[in-house]
Amino acid sequence: MWMLKNANGYTLDGTGRTFDAVVVDEDRIVAVGSGPDLALQCAGGIDRVLDVAGATVLPGFVDSHLHVSGVGEQSLQLDVTGVRHRRELLERIAAYANQLAKDAWILGGGWNENQWEDKTLPSIEELDAAAGGRPLLLYRICHHVYLVNTAAFAAAGLDDHAANPPDGAYGRDAQGRLNGLVYDNASAPIWKAVPKRTYADWYKAFRAGMEAALRAGITAVHTDDVRGPQNFTVMWELYHRLIHEDGVRLRVHALVDWHYLDECREAMTELPKPNEWLELGDAKLFSDGALGGRTAWLLDDYADQPGWRGTPMYSREELVERVRMAHEKGFGAAIHAIGDAGLEATVAALEAAPPVAMRDRIIHAEVVNPDLVQRMVQLGDRVVLDIQPRFTVSDFPWIIERIGAERARLACAWRTLKEAGLRLAGGSDAPIEPMEPLLGMHAAVVRRQPYADGPGFGLEQAFTPLEALKLFTHDACFANGAEHSKGLIAPGYVADFTIVDRDIADPAQADDIRDARVLYTIVGGAVAYAADGSEAEWTA
Repeated sequence: MWMLKNANGYTLDGTGRTFDAVVVDEDRIVAVGSGPDLALQCAGGIDRVLDVAGATVLPGFVDSHLHVSGVGEQSLQLDVTGVRHRRELLERIAAYANQLAKDAWILGGGWNENQWEDKTLPSIEELDAAAGGRPLLLYRICHHVYLVNTAAFAAAGLDDHAANPPDGAYGRDAQGRLNGLVYDNASAPIWKAVPKRTYADWYKAFRAGMEAALRAGITAVHTDDVRGPQNFTVMWELYHRLIHEDGVRLRVHALVDWHYLDECREAMTELPKPNEWLELGDAKLFSDGALGGRTAWLLDDYADQPGWRGTPMYSREELVERVRMAHEKGFGAAIHAIGDAGLEATVAALEAAPPVAMRDRIIHAEVVNPDLVQRMVQLGDRVVLDIQPRFTVSDFPWIIERIGAERARLACAWRTLKEAGLRLAGGSDAPIEPMEPLLGMHAAVVRRQPYADGPGFGLEQAFTPLEALKLFTHDACFANGAEHSKGLIAPGYVADFTIVDRDIADPAQADDIRDARVLYTIVGGAVAYAADGSEAEWTA
């Protein structure tokens, strides 16, 4: 057994109880309380002590929705996150292209024209020139819109006569020619033309994403990764190898893209079985796209594009059928829904679905209306909303232009949803947003850019620091049915802790959450990450 002492500790068990010491035996918490009392209680049984010198000890952070492999993949491709101008984007493409072979693809993304000075997208001719004849495919930050050049269209066998699929579209100029924009699943033929990454590439990406999570204080992830390697078996084997052979101590709850359910069920008869480190999650589906590229599905027209309501991924009837099939195969459904029409279709599909043991999830639930809130409440605890507090940073204030002030008032309405009795869980949607839970918590409290001056947007929907912290701890554990073994600091729970250098549960000011530094990430009773220069020390 070992003891952690001199902590500013929060149990988060609903009693408001704090502690200064905790005793761990193997991977479980056995006692919580005061250091002197626990030392007497466990006399002779404690062989090591970790003195954290007043640091704040919390249940391990959990991200309820992200793409771990996507985070790692950023290190293998062109990352244009943070670009502020069309010209800068083209310069970055050209500089990156000059490092590649003449026939190599330029892959990457993260661009967000809503953050640019002029908001003008490059033409396809400009993309062609910057790429130097190489095929180019760059995803928008939302992953629902792409910039594609002539060489990439040609590699995919697409020309100006390409027909739009039902779940996507090709952007065109006034003469009907492809203009370099591709929306949602119209990108499928282009992705098929991209040379496949090797197993070694994916190993690097998965490992990099997992290690980034541990540095951020995350002890467990609910992650959607199958569409990266496009193979369930590869995804599962990579996580098993990294966790159980290579010792990367991150708990993984793996969602399964709906298209891979049958492969998953067949492969799991031969693959290593799920356990507390690697779990099988819900079936991932999409009802719509995203607001930034106007592909989120709305009940009424976009305010800045009359006559357009976004892109449904399926008809309402088809979504009902897909959710039913997922349930009948034994999977819960985790459905991406950003627009209110997408959310309405999602709620209708869940209402019609047969019972299933796993909890269903609605991912994002960004634009809501009162009728939908009440319908979701009627679904009870079988449904959890995976929300991303950082959307209040990325989507405001331009969201008001997209959907108008009245609908924007009900966007990211986290407090309205919480007070209605709905279960919420906190996620980042990384790499679309930063992975760090501390930034997500800060956004939930201040609802503005991390270093912006003045009030945030829709502060009537803001959370308290303690509420924000719970989103990324016990509330996220509720989402996958682990609330009785993870997410609290209490006897019998797993010994997963995040240790930070200041109080973020009851901070002196909200920006303390933003500025906090992760000192230790402890998973299953062992240190998975320790910051350089940490003052905490182990003693015998």
